Amino acid sequence: MSDSQNKPKRPGPPPLAMAKQAPGVRGARQVPVQGVTLNTGDVIGGKFIVGRYLGSSDGAVSYLCKDRKRDRDCVIKVIDLATMPRELQEQLAKEVRTAGKLHHRNLTGIYGMGQVNQTQLFVALEYVAGSSLARIVAQRREASKHPTLRDVFTVIAHLCTALEAVHKAGLVHGVLTPYNVMVSKQGVLKLGNLAFARTSAESLFHRQLGPFVDSIYVAPELTRDPTSISPSSDTYSLAMLCLELLSKEGLPNDRVEAKGAVSDILSGFPPQLTQVLLRSLDSDPTQRPAALHEIRDMIESVARERNLRLGFPPEAHELPIEPAVEPESAQDDAGAEDDLFDIPELSRPQGGGFGGIVFDEEEEDGRYLVQKGGLDYGPYTPEQILEQLHADEIDENTQVLDRHTQERMRLEEVEEFSEEVKKYIPIREERLRLAAERRAQIQQNVKKGGLTIFVVGIVAGLVVLAGMIYVVLTQPDPEPLPMDRAFASLDYKLLPPPKDFTTVAVDKGVMQSIFNPAASEEEIAKQIKKLRRKRRGSKKGPKGAGADENITEVDMSSSGSKKVLTDAEVNEVILGKWPTLRRCVMKEFRSNPNFKGVTVQFFIRPSGTTGGVKIKEKKYADKAVGSCLVSRFRAIKFPAHGGFNKGVVFPLIVQ
Repeated sequence: MSDSQNKPKRPGPPPLAMAKQAPGVRGARQVPVQGVTLNTGDVIGGKFIVGRYLGSSDGAVSYLCKDRKRDRDCVIKVIDLATMPRELQEQLAKEVRTAGKLHHRNLTGIYGMGQVNQTQLFVALEYVAGSSLARIVAQRREASKHPTLRDVFTVIAHLCTALEAVHKAGLVHGVLTPYNVMVSKQGVLKLGNLAFARTSAESLFHRQLGPFVDSIYVAPELTRDPTSISPSSDTYSLAMLCLELLSKEGLPNDRVEAKGAVSDILSGFPPQLTQVLLRSLDSDPTQRPAALHEIRDMIESVARERNLRLGFPPEAHELPIEPAVEPESAQDDAGAEDDLFDIPELSRPQGGGFGGIVFDEEEEDGRYLVQKGGLDYGPYTPEQILEQLHADEIDENTQVLDRHTQERMRLEEVEEFSEEVKKYIPIREERLRLAAERRAQIQQNVKKGGLTIFVVGIVAGLVVLAGMIYVVLTQPDPEPLPMDRAFASLDYKLLPPPKDFTTVAVDKGVMQSIFNPAASEEEIAKQIKKLRRKRRGSKKGPKGAGADENITEVDMSSSGSKKVLTDAEVNEVILGKWPTLRRCVMKEFRSNPNFKGVTVQFFIRPSGTTGGVKIKEKKYADKAVGSCLVSRFRAIKFPAHGGFNKGVVFPLIVQ
């Protein structure tokens, strides 16, 4: 064996932290990480038309789409719900509502969020025609062109203003990496993936994937516990990104080695800059600077000491990004929005990172669905919702579905309407109070008029009574009529009301399904069908098995029918009337969430008609729910049966 073969191989250069494309991401010409589920021409969320597949990552599959409502390009990212736990979906929806109110030049816009189908979630976000900061810097390094101090200041200053707006809104980005920073063809720097990036990264963390696991730009506390996120986490990421841009060759893909290179990278800069960056990279979040602008101000100070022209457009050797400070002359300000910057090999987003979300301020076709009688109506705009509120068609307890977030809640809990609802409730109560006073006055007037009529009626009655007495006294005595002839024309029996009323056993699960505000008619019908199959199955068992012991006592000798009416038949008839009974009960439930239900007592005549219908709970007997149910039960027709009147007590269980 030769000496050359015995020599150990020299190790190659360590892998770099930043490349043209984010780890785990595949572009449009590469095999997707996940299967492509949307096709060209598909319509998502009622307004986004799919154009083509863009790329994929472990967190999402990306598509270029057209917003047909506003005629603009956008990116749709589709997430498999199986990969994102329910609590993270709820966290995403909550943070999206907050992020959707942010409008900042250096933040990407968000157009919507919803479900593609039962297994997939989607977010729609602004399409930035340009390239990621990572791709631009990596390509320039390949050509031996490195970011200047002016470039570093410009990037950090733009990111500072964007992050300060994010923190002021009570949010944290958490995944600030060069892959999540886009530069448009007009040179506008945009920080993307707000809200969505953090939630997706946390979801991937549980699978040991994503930036919380393998990115040096993410704060170290998040690599141990993603829930420990704070604004200081963004401070760490901003400092590490600053170090990346100041490094000529790029940082190694190891957090400890990257921090160890600070002294070498900053050897030509004032020690104050080194101190600020080292404090920002402290492993203890509480030791980092409280304000992001400390990093920005320190870099600006160093740049101005070197007489760099920070307010001028970039030169050919600088990054094609608009200045982060006011132009230093009126002439230089002209054409700031023109497409002046030549970004080599610009590409569309390749599925890198995760899309942030910002909603349109208004939806032309309405954003909200309103639940009435168990059904959703709409969509309605916010103005139409408030019109219904002021017309008393809905109230603060009405269930409203937000089509963007797919979240259903009471009207007064919807942030957009909560203040208006609070203002309207006392107005409505005052109007109802005045109406009650007017009714009381009318009743008082009626009583006064009624007293006069009563006196006149008594006098008239006495006159009539005197006349009747006279007629009776002057009539001849009647001839007696045999009893058999007296009852010859009666072909039915007059039966007294029953003395005993038996409570019918009801299926509580079915009852609660019927009166569940969130249940659809299809779900209710499915529950009732399931119960009926169960009962039919019990009838097919051994003889005597499943027999209803609570049957009508029948006098077989005096009745012309041998029909026995069972509890099961009573249940079956009443369940068949559930739509009308549901409307009675749900009206009371919407105005009184503590409503538990009522008990209806009645008897069934041998002919099948009902009698003696009343509500056992006195506090509901005179209310609208009581009157409605009494009317409905009087109209129910049961099978004819033999025997006496059957006394029934039927509980309608709401909760």
